[in-house]
Amino acid sequence: MKIEFFLQKIKDNFPKLKWRKHRVLMHGWDHIVIILDEKIVFRFPKDKLAREKFQDEIRLFRYLKKKVKANIPDYMYISKDKSFAGYDKLNGQELTYSNFRKLSSQEKESLAEQLADFISTLHVTPKSIITKYNIKTQDERKLYKKLLRDAEKIIFPRVSKKDIQLIEEYFGELKDALSQKYSNVLVHYDLTGEHILRDSKKKKLNIIDFFDCAFGDPAIDFAGLLEYGINFTEKVFNPYSGKKDDNMLKRSQLYFKRIPL
Repeated sequence: MKIEFFLQKIKDNFPKLKWRKHRVLMHGWDHIVIILDEKIVFRFPKDKLAREKFQDEIRLFRYLKKKVKANIPDYMYISKDKSFAGYDKLNGQELTYSNFRKLSSQEKESLAEQLADFISTLHVTPKSIITKYNIKTQDERKLYKKLLRDAEKIIFPRVSKKDIQLIEEYFGELKDALSQKYSNVLVHYDLTGEHILRDSKKKKLNIIDFFDCAFGDPAIDFAGLLEYGINFTEKVFNPYSGKKDDNMLKRSQLYFKRIPL
């Protein structure tokens, strides 16, 4: 579908909006994103399921905006048929590894504090809210079984016996970790550098893309932070005020290792 179609939909629904240039992001799994003059972000869900989930995401944002200190999207532009929506673009650089390395020790400390506060607040969201906004439950044990089947079918025939042995050892560790008890909470589930924006001017943390938000293992929200090293992850984890269990950081490390598979 041509981009002109989406631009026309914006014009039809928001005739007062004017812009000179636009930028299109097509690489997302679930949405087409159009950014107008680097000021307004519009997201267009790609299918019916994504559109239905999108409305719950917007309602969840409105609830969380009153709770979290970090800036999150505030959808001010919602189309008449609710098929797409937009918000004022949040400023800041993506927290890529190269951008992280440039930060001073003091800036990293501040970042860790803000992340700990955000994750802590998110994880104590009442279960009634999770139910109200139709948040899916992410069963890591089921995902483990599916990943194991897929690895045996797709990966094992293409790698060496030594690699198979290493992967099987990893699956053994993951199975053991998932056999232990932990309590599900509301998790971002995709808290990685591309969704963490650091506004260097305001020294403020901005978090985007809650589409994968789920009722799941709290350890998952620390997994993406391991890109910056275990020391930084522990700086976020130590002041974290949510319910901890003895194996939480271990599971986050195993989830991080799972990404390439």
